[in-house]
Amino acid sequence: MSEYIFYTTEWFTHAPDGESIENCQLLGIACGVDENDALDNMLKQNFWIVKRDYYRSEVSCKRLSSNC
Repeated sequence: MSEYIFYTTEWFTHAPDGESIENCQLLGIACGVDENDALDNMLKQNFWIVKRDYYRSEVSCKRLSSNC
């Protein structure tokens, strides 16, 4: 199994001067046979991701170098 990191670029934050800045938000890290399996595992353990309306199509994934 491999370890994957999941993030989204759908949101933004406010700078101290009030300007909106696009950013990435880390959703989590999970292990799986492939990225779909890891995403399923992460969503099972972190229901808040579904509850807060982060959808699979908006989530990006990168495989990390370490293994589970």
